Amino acid sequence: MIMHAGYFGSIWKVSKSLILGLGITLRYMLKPKEVVTIQYPHEHDDIPDRHRGIHFLETEKCILCFQCANACPVDCIYIEGTRDGSITGAYEGKKCEVTRFSIDYGLCLFCNLCIEPCPEDCIHMGKDYDFSGMSRDVMTKNLLTNRVETVDDRAYFAWGRTEIERLAEEKKKARAAAAAAAAAAKAKPAATEVRPTPPKAPGKGPSVPEESA
Repeated sequence: MIMHAGYFGSIWKVSKSLILGLGITLRYMLKPKEVVTIQYPHEHDDIPDRHRGIHFLETEKCILCFQCANACPVDCIYIEGTRDGSITGAYEGKKCEVTRFSIDYGLCLFCNLCIEPCPEDCIHMGKDYDFSGMSRDVMTKNLLTNRVETVDDRAYFAWGRTEIERLAEEKKKARAAAAAAAAAAKAKPAATEVRPTPPKAPGKGPSVPEESA
């Protein structure tokens, strides 16, 4: 008898929860104005100005100082670029070329520590908060394009790295050539200076030996 009471009691509890849930659903269907949730993604809640959302970058202000990446406590910001020369096809910053600026949101803490040290105020935390995905491959955002990092983006990053290395090698060779030229100029003997003969003192001629008596 106890077993049957427990069995039917469980059925009653489950049935009661279903009836209550369906009753709430039916009430909201008949009185939709009472619904307190928003119909996401068709509707969005109001986001305050100080919300720490998905980052965005004003690339033209970036000076490639790496302060944001250095301040990040979880090292989720990846920046690559150069100030040594012009890379055709790179994103133009402020007297620099940026070839990569990505953030891994699988690691990001949304702590805002990357925003404060930026001297040009070029990186910001926006109001977007939806960056969900089914794998870690879609959790990295390319701030240069303001969208999820793609396979083409990774190929572009590899190309940028190659260009940066090429420019660094050219600069190294130029420094070596300049040093060699300076050393050769220093080692070359100076031309012999021709000093003019000083004039003779007036009233003095060549000495004549005295004749013996």
